[in-house]
Amino acid sequence: MDDRMDELLSELPPQREEPMINPWRRPVFLLLWGILLTTVILNFLYLDMILPAVGGVLMYLGLRSLRRENTGFKTAWILSTVRLALTAVGLAAAAVPFRSPALNIALFFSGAVLQIWQAFAIRSGLGKIFDRAGAERRLGTMNWLIAFQFLLAAGGLMNIGNLGVLGLGLILIYLGVVIVLFKLPRAIADTGFALRNAPVRLGDRPAAAVMLTVFAAVTAAAYFGGIALSVPPSEPFTPSSVPELSDRIPEDVAELLTPEEAALFEDAIEIRYKRREPGTYPDGTVIEFGTAVAELPGQRLLILQSFRYLEGAPRYGDGFICSQSDRLSRTVRPDTGSSQPTGALVYEQKGETRRSSLRNLQGGTKTRRGILFEDSGDRVFADVYAPAGAKNVRGYVLYLTRAATDLTMTYNCCNAYLHTGFLDTLRKGSPTEMLFDHSFDSHWQAIHLTMFTSFGGASMEDADLEDFGFILN
Repeated sequence: MDDRMDELLSELPPQREEPMINPWRRPVFLLLWGILLTTVILNFLYLDMILPAVGGVLMYLGLRSLRRENTGFKTAWILSTVRLALTAVGLAAAAVPFRSPALNIALFFSGAVLQIWQAFAIRSGLGKIFDRAGAERRLGTMNWLIAFQFLLAAGGLMNIGNLGVLGLGLILIYLGVVIVLFKLPRAIADTGFALRNAPVRLGDRPAAAVMLTVFAAVTAAAYFGGIALSVPPSEPFTPSSVPELSDRIPEDVAELLTPEEAALFEDAIEIRYKRREPGTYPDGTVIEFGTAVAELPGQRLLILQSFRYLEGAPRYGDGFICSQSDRLSRTVRPDTGSSQPTGALVYEQKGETRRSSLRNLQGGTKTRRGILFEDSGDRVFADVYAPAGAKNVRGYVLYLTRAATDLTMTYNCCNAYLHTGFLDTLRKGSPTEMLFDHSFDSHWQAIHLTMFTSFGGASMEDADLEDFGFILN
């Protein structure tokens, strides 16, 4: 019987060795992916907002499972909670259509301090694990990671942006550091040190879904709330005809002016007006532009730039920059002589005509970044925000310039107008900030360029009154 049993047992297939379950693998991998996504930022497709948020969640979940191991991991877990709150504030700051340099600086400093502090806490937690297991410390890669984070913080303080080949080299070094870090779970398991259980009420996936939903809600609330807050207060408005201007400026433009603004045209020697065919944007919005120039005594020019939405409206906020030839001097406000221009937005809402100011209407010397160059000069600029449901939106800006000569001269007046679509201003600031930084898709910009000839008396009769241009990119 014994011989038969030995024979039968020998015919059974050999048992396969069961793979060892490493309890450190999941939490440490979550932690390392969190470190990876929150350290190097990619500035396209909104990844600079998405990846840090996802990385912060992964880091929190990984440290949540490790928080009972020692004080190092517990400190890192608490700091990950603070970083999640800071991430929410950063998302809100990036979503609103206005910028606060002081807030951005505060977010950078606090974020850098928390990140480095947390890295030291994680290093401490890993060191205590190796010490309690009586194993050799394998923390060289963590030291490299901390050094890399110090380097990134220093680069941010010095406002170093594109490092070219050097930057690519740093990224490759960082990726090498991260690859080595992913070997930590195996190194910890080899020590035989058991993972202490840290029970939670909500699993990793539901918790991640809740936190990412909160981030999305905060971002959406800041985005749409910021747009709503950017709409200036309005008051009822009754357009009035201006007979003395009706034969020189289209009535639908002249009626937007206040009586004080209309009176500025009374001393005009000559008034010329150019209106071009409406331009259609990719979303179907149709905008018409016009420019009026009134020649006043003393080689002064009163410039009126107008726009009207024939279809659509500035749903998410639009903006414009008005400029003119450098042969004309600094602009001033016609009624006060200050550097600030005047202008307004008029629209229909709920059957009533209302008038509001243009958001952040300013004038002065500003630099506009180009693709290949920067252009500094005198500018008049503003953001155009209308409330939801506004119809027949139209507006204007009025400013005064001076010419350096009383001879016949040809000059241009330019209105660079930006119409934004859904999420266009996300993390880019206001429409005028996008125009000055050239951080927009060109198919949303219209350039209304008009050329005029003034001064010189009778010689103006020989000027080409059709010397103008209109560009829609």
